Amino acid sequence: MLGRFTTLVGPLALVRLARTLHQINRENIDPIVQKKIRRTYLSGIILERYDSQNNTADVAGYKCQFCTYAGFSYLFNELFLNQAYLFSTSKDNPFIIDCGSNIGMSVLYFKMMYPDAEILAFEPDDDAFRCLQVNVDNNNFKSVSVIKKALSTREGKLDFYYDPDNPGALKMSTIRERMPKEKRVVEATRLSNYVNDEVDFLKLDVEGAEVGVIEDLNTHGKLPHIKQMAIEYHHHIFRDTDTLSNILGLLETAGFGYQIESSLGRPFNRETFQDILIYAYRKAINT
Repeated sequence: MLGRFTTLVGPLALVRLARTLHQINRENIDPIVQKKIRRTYLSGIILERYDSQNNTADVAGYKCQFCTYAGFSYLFNELFLNQAYLFSTSKDNPFIIDCGSNIGMSVLYFKMMYPDAEILAFEPDDDAFRCLQVNVDNNNFKSVSVIKKALSTREGKLDFYYDPDNPGALKMSTIRERMPKEKRVVEATRLSNYVNDEVDFLKLDVEGAEVGVIEDLNTHGKLPHIKQMAIEYHHHIFRDTDTLSNILGLLETAGFGYQIESSLGRPFNRETFQDILIYAYRKAINT
């Protein structure tokens, strides 16, 4: 299989290609799903076969509209190759809440893994939300609801910071320090308003608002409804502020166990921004 690519990539790239294909084959997922991921990786990422005029590509058999190819490629690597949001459940139709859905690549991923999943997706950005809505509509997804709102500790209007030169940028935030570019006003809501039944998986990637969202869920007694979650914690958006213990303490008090994943460059530098992924699970129940 690799021979056909030797004239297209150099030796080092070929080694990375082989390692990535090996990684896909080792994933503990259905072989049919593996094949879909492998095909998309080779076509859409290695050979960069996509519709550049309409910013569309095939992802595991789904039609995908995106804002920029760079953003599309990054999201595919994180979600489909690195399996950042893989979770186990005994249900065929798990209820998933996707906070910070961006263009909806996470929705495509969840639907690939669980075609009958019920998904509630939040995204406040104009450009990203347009792609999200198109991707839900064009793929005829059932049981997917999309809400064009930011998540906060209150209802109403909220400043939202974005980069007009990079539509759908993954660092867009309600916190200026995370995205010190242009500002627009968006609608905001509390996630606690939407958590009334059991949630099988919560994906929370809201670029600095995550502590407030978890605090709001805790205040309104909604954390016990959630079985598993993946929280993107954005450490040192404010360089001298350390609040990781706040969110971990809330999870511990609510009966969650967790694993933490991160990387830190060398040499060590204090007050460096750091992405931290927290995988949390309610201890009292099985998946």
